[in-house]
Amino acid sequence: MKKLINISLFLLTRNESENLQKNFKWLDDCRTINEIIVVDDNSTDDTIEIAKSLASKKRSVRVFNRELAGDFAAQRNFAISKTSNDLVFLIDADEYPSNKLIRYLNHIDKHRYKNYSFNRQDIFLGYTLKHGETACLKFTRLFNKNFGKFEGQVHEKWLSVKYTKETNLIIHHNSHKKLKSFIEKIDFYSTIRSQELFDQKISTNIFEIIFFPVGKFLQNYIFRLGFLDGTPGIIMALCLSFHVFLNKSKLWHLYQQ
Repeated sequence: MKKLINISLFLLTRNESENLQKNFKWLDDCRTINEIIVVDDNSTDDTIEIAKSLASKKRSVRVFNRELAGDFAAQRNFAISKTSNDLVFLIDADEYPSNKLIRYLNHIDKHRYKNYSFNRQDIFLGYTLKHGETACLKFTRLFNKNFGKFEGQVHEKWLSVKYTKETNLIIHHNSHKKLKSFIEKIDFYSTIRSQELFDQKISTNIFEIIFFPVGKFLQNYIFRLGFLDGTPGIIMALCLSFHVFLNKSKLWHLYQQ
């Protein structure tokens, strides 16, 4: 019988007790994950206690408290530095892998590729989006930690010097049950992104503030067929457009201060 490869899983959390209880039952079916690293950003709910409860005879859990400080890449790289295995799997608290992906992890050969990317399928307001840019994004979520790092304060990406094996395996993303939480996330992310652009000495103007959001909406709702997702599709398209508007507006305002 082939020897199982050990994989470390890491999570960034902040008040994720509900998601941790709901989305991690799949761990019992995954034989290769023997370690979970949780980096928590000052949660005020039961996140830490529930995270620790994910431990089992075959799986350890270690929790670290570290303030996000507006830098997701730094937070993820810190988490990776605490892992003991070379092969690392990233999943967020509001996500869970498909059964096919779990089977893939159970039979992974770490010597074949250094990076693996998977499709992320959004479940937005209880509706599985099939169109628009968020319907099936592809992210590198399984990788050898020795051949890359995360970069970008927000919407961070794994950058590696090695080839990435692209797969069609799916990570389900229960993005938001309520519109309020999505708007709050857009506001939070746009603040970080505008500051990042400002620090890079990138500016904006009234043309971009007006027309970039319009272009984003048309891209998602018309050209990427978001209208086929009905009401959830137009809400998502408008929210992504609003995200661009906030990015540009906040960046403009930083230059006025």
